[in-house]
Amino acid sequence: MKLTSYDKTPFQIQFSFHRLIHEVKAFVSDELQSGLKKGYYQDLLQRIDQVPTLGIIANEQVIKDNQELINELLEILFPRGLQDNEIKAVSMPFQSLMFNYTKRFHKIIEESGGNYDIEIRNFSPHQYYIACCCIVMNYYFKCDFDISYPLFIDLPDSKGIIHHYRVLYNADFVEVFPTEKALMLSKVDIELLQDNYDDLDLWIKYFPQESWIIRGFGIISLVDVTIESAISLLKENFLKAELQREPIGNTLGQLFSSIFKVPNLKVGYTPLEFDKLIQVETRDIMALNSYLINEQTNEIVLSKNAYTKIIEKLEYFSISDIDEHLANESERLMCEQLKARGVKSCLFSPVVISTGIEGILEIISEDQRALHSVNAQKLNALIPIIAETFERVKIDLLNHVEAIIQREFTTIHPSVYWKFLEEARRNYVESVIEKDYYINPISFSDVYPLYGEIDIKGSSQLRNEAIVKDLREQLSLLKKMFSNSKGEVSSLILEKHFLKLTAFIRQLETHFFSGLEQRIETYIKEELHPFLKKEAHLFDEDLLKTYFNHIDLQINIYYKYRKIFDHQVGRMNKCFSDILDARQKVVQNVFPHYYERFKTDGIEHNIYIGESICPTLSFDFTYLQNLRLWQLQVMGELMCTHYRNNIQEVIPMDVTVLIFVYDTSLGIQFRMDEKRFDIDGSYNTRYEIIKKRLDKAYIKETTERIVQPKKVTIAFASSKDLEEYRNYLSFGQKLGLFTSEFEQFEIEDMQGVSGMIGLRIGVNLDFDTESLDYVNLMHLFLRNHYL
Repeated sequence: MKLTSYDKTPFQIQFSFHRLIHEVKAFVSDELQSGLKKGYYQDLLQRIDQVPTLGIIANEQVIKDNQELINELLEILFPRGLQDNEIKAVSMPFQSLMFNYTKRFHKIIEESGGNYDIEIRNFSPHQYYIACCCIVMNYYFKCDFDISYPLFIDLPDSKGIIHHYRVLYNADFVEVFPTEKALMLSKVDIELLQDNYDDLDLWIKYFPQESWIIRGFGIISLVDVTIESAISLLKENFLKAELQREPIGNTLGQLFSSIFKVPNLKVGYTPLEFDKLIQVETRDIMALNSYLINEQTNEIVLSKNAYTKIIEKLEYFSISDIDEHLANESERLMCEQLKARGVKSCLFSPVVISTGIEGILEIISEDQRALHSVNAQKLNALIPIIAETFERVKIDLLNHVEAIIQREFTTIHPSVYWKFLEEARRNYVESVIEKDYYINPISFSDVYPLYGEIDIKGSSQLRNEAIVKDLREQLSLLKKMFSNSKGEVSSLILEKHFLKLTAFIRQLETHFFSGLEQRIETYIKEELHPFLKKEAHLFDEDLLKTYFNHIDLQINIYYKYRKIFDHQVGRMNKCFSDILDARQKVVQNVFPHYYERFKTDGIEHNIYIGESICPTLSFDFTYLQNLRLWQLQVMGELMCTHYRNNIQEVIPMDVTVLIFVYDTSLGIQFRMDEKRFDIDGSYNTRYEIIKKRLDKAYIKETTERIVQPKKVTIAFASSKDLEEYRNYLSFGQKLGLFTSEFEQFEIEDMQGVSGMIGLRIGVNLDFDTESLDYVNLMHLFLRNHYL
C-alpha cells in the first residue's frame, strides 16, 4: 500500500536515518549512560556503520536488503508493546513510500485488500504543493505558517465497512536544504505568498520544482476516527443547500454502516399523517424509502408496542431478530411487512422537530442481530442532527413553494417587488410595536403604457367548427351503435333514441344555432350515457369501446376535434409566452419596467415604464422609445415563428398582431381584491375602454377590420406618436423584418372614442428571427436615424 503521489513537488526527497543515528550516538557517548542498553546501541551502531547506504537511501531496494537492521534501529520509535494498538509507519510527509508498519497497520492493509494507492481525502495537488512550500518556509525561513490542516483517509475493512482515519505526521527527523535552484525569499516575498494562496503559479515561481532537498524520514500515524468522521460527514451532507446536494438517501447507508460498524445498512423514513403531503415531499427530496408502509394499502404497519415507544414516548424501538418477533402476535403484522422487504434486524427512532413528531427514521439490516438495543445508543448522537436537517428541509421546501407561487401565480413582477417589500416591512414593524397599522395602496404615477396582443383570426369560428365536428361524429357513432343493437325487449326505447339522434344530426347539418350544443350534450349525458352503461350488452363491444375512448372523463363530453383545437392553441400560446418572456429578460436590463401577460386565444401583454417604477435610476424618454421599438420587433418575431410552426399543425390558423400606442402617461394601482394592477383614476379609464374594443374595430367607412393576418397593426390614440412609429417601421423594413407594404388609415369612431389613426404593415414571414439582437437594436436605430 502506498499513499497517492503527486507529479509536481518542490522537493528532492532523500530518505536517511542520519538524525536518528545521531541521537543514538549521542546516547552512547553520554558518560552518564551505562549498562546493557548502552552496549546494545554500541553494537547496533557498529553494524550500521558497515552499511554506508543507510546514510542517504538511494532506492527502495536498499530498504528491502537491510529490512532487519532498519527495523532494529526503528524499534526505538516503534515499541513492541504498542504494535497491536498504534497505527504507524515510516514515510516522508505527503510522499508515497511507506514501510516498517506496526502490526495493527499491517492488519488494516490486509483487510482493505492490500496493494493499492490510498488517497488523502479532499487533498488536491494544489494543496500538496503549497503545504510542501510551507514546510520549507517554517523550517528554513523561520516563518509560522499553520499547516495543521486535518487530513483523512478512508479504508474498507474485511466486511466492506468504510473506516475513517486521521493522518498525523511527525517530522522531527527531517531536515530541509536549498539547492542551486532555490530562491532566497525576502519578507516582501513571504507576505506576497501569504496573500495569494490560490495562485499556484506564483508559488511555483518562488519554489521551483525540486529546488529544495528534504532529507531524513517521517513517521505517519493513523488515528481511527470513524464515528467522529462519519458524523462530521453526515453534518456536512445535511448542511449543504437542499437544492445543491445529491439526494442524501444515496449516501446515508454507507455513513450509518461506518458509525454502527455494520455492513450494508439501509436507511428509510416513514412520514406520519400529520401534514403528510409536506412529509412525503421531504422524503422524496432526500431520496428515502419507507419500510413500514405497505405498498398495496399505502398504510403504515406499526405494532402497538412500537407505536407506544416511538409515537407516545418518543423513544427508539429495536428488533434484533425479526423471525423471533414473528411469534409475538401483537407484532406479527409489522414483522411480516418488514420480512417481506428483506429486513432481519432494525432500529426505529422518532424524528422530532419544533412543531412535534414528523416521522420515523428507519435503520435496516439484512443480518440477524446486527442491530439491537445496545448499538441503538449511538442514535443519541445522530438524531439531533437528523431532526435539525428535517426541520430545515421542511422550511426550505415551504420557502421554495412560496417562491414558486410568487413567481408563477401572482402578478408581483420583480420590477415592482421593492414597493411591496417596502410596504410589508413597514406594516410588520408597526404591528410589532403595536401601532395602528394598515396597508397603503401600492401605486405608481406618471408611467407610460404599452399594450400588444397576438390573436387567432376567427378563433370563435374555428372552435365552433371543432364543436360541430365533435357533435356530428359523436351522434353518428351513437346512431350506428343503436342501428346495430341487439335489442328486442327494449326495441321501443332503442328506436326512440335512434330517431332523436337522427333529428339532432339533421339540425347540425342545416342550422347550428346557439343553445343546440347544450341541448345535445344534456341529452347525451343525462339519457344516453346512463342507458349505454346499463344496457352495454345490447351494443357492439368494439363500437362501444371506440366511442368511450373519445369521451373526456373529467368533463364527460366527446372531446376529439376540440381536443386538437385546444392542444394546438395551448402549444401556440406556450411558444408565444416563452419567446415573449425570454425577450423580456433581455430588455429589462435596459431600464426596469412592469410587465404582465395574459393567455386568451392568443397572448396579450401590458407594459408600464417610468421613473416611479425604478426611482433609483434617472428615466429618459429614450428608454420608452427603446421599449416601443423592442415591442414592434418582438411582435413581428412572434408572427414569423407562428407561421413557421403552423405548417406542421392539423388546423391551419392565421394570427393577427395589434399594438396600441397611448399618447400620455397615466397611473396604475394594485387592486388588492383582484391581486393585479389596474389603471388608477377615472380620468384614465379611456385607455382601458380603447383596449377592450380595439381588436373588433373597423377602418373608417369600410367593413374591413383593422387587424389582418400576416400583418402588424398599430393603433394610435392621437397623431402625436405617428412619426416616431413611421421611423420604426422604416427601420424594420431595412432589417428585412417588414415588407414594403405600408398603410395608414383612420379608425372608425367607437362609443366614447374618436379620432384614432392606424398603421399597418406586412411581415416578412421568411425573416431569420435568430439574427435579431434586441440589446443593440436601439443603438443601430439611432445611428440609422440621426446619421
